[in-house]
Amino acid sequence: MAGKFHKVITSMTSHFDRGSRKHSPINNPAQVLADLYRGSFDFIDAATSKKHQLAVSAELAIAIDGKKLPGKIVGITTDALTFLDHYGYELIISCRDGFPVTIYDEAEDQTYTIIYPDVNVDGQSADEG
Repeated sequence: MAGKFHKVITSMTSHFDRGSRKHSPINNPAQVLADLYRGSFDFIDAATSKKHQLAVSAELAIAIDGKKLPGKIVGITTDALTFLDHYGYELIISCRDGFPVTIYDEAEDQTYTIIYPDVNVDGQSADEG
């Protein structure tokens, strides 16, 4: 009886140990990729001169101006995250040097530059310019 109890405890301990390591971002390349895109990014629509905000959650849900977009992620690399909306249009967030830099909206056929405070369009900080 003691042998069965020991096996159950050992099995449970082993299961919990695997589970805790499994969620570590260091060991999870998909989470590392997702972290590249997580956050809120401002951009300006040149046609309306209106500032908008695109947000990417930890679960890679996409929202624009606080409204969640129905759709799904269809691709993610260190260079781009591709979101397919429920109409079949792609929204592509492009990265350079580990930072999101543009948003391409296929429905509008427009590319928007992400605005970072204190950084000029050429990538220099405002203090360097």
